[in-house]
Amino acid sequence: MRVTKIEYQKKDPNRVNLYIDEQFFCGISLDTLASENLYEGLDIEQEVIDRILERDLKSRFLIRVTEYLSRSPKTEFQVFKYLKELKYKKRGNWFKEDVDIDWEKLFNEIVNKLKEYKYIDDREFAKSFVSSRLRNKPRGKSVLISELISKGVSKDIAQEVCNENITDELDLIRKTFEKKYRNQTFDINNQKMIAYLFRKGFSWDLIEQFSQYEPEE
Repeated sequence: MRVTKIEYQKKDPNRVNLYIDEQFFCGISLDTLASENLYEGLDIEQEVIDRILERDLKSRFLIRVTEYLSRSPKTEFQVFKYLKELKYKKRGNWFKEDVDIDWEKLFNEIVNKLKEYKYIDDREFAKSFVSSRLRNKPRGKSVLISELISKGVSKDIAQEVCNENITDELDLIRKTFEKKYRNQTFDINNQKMIAYLFRKGFSWDLIEQFSQYEPEE
């Protein structure tokens, strides 16, 4: 096989289109071009071609996922989901559909690199999420744990973080109630109030305790 053409991309001068045996192979960065010492007329082995493509795809996916993380923190689960969706969107554009790539290995390498540099940290994500919820949308511990799990945080981390940050559930139910009902007094016979607190993740035992709650003077 031979590199028969290298042309600069019109939309991105930092990338070139690589042609192998007169056929378009893929787009690559100038860094990849230089590091692999590619030039027109170069005889090239399949092993090198595979390495070039994998290296360039890893770089492109890493750039995109870093931009994705810059908008707001994400869990490891959410990042893997994003990478898989991006792969689906870019097939036929960034790479041929029949390309022989170990995608699981590639995505694991990307995620591990992001974890190494603390771009992904499920425990820190959980702490930030719980803190925000308690500040802006207070709700019971069970709901918070379920929300974290739905975002891909492990059950153990979700429980640990919630236990660390919620030490007074009676005070939490008070704040949750006051967020909704302002200066109203809680009435345990009011079905709407009861239903609201249930939806926010509070148990009947805690609701009963709250009905007997007397704020300190």
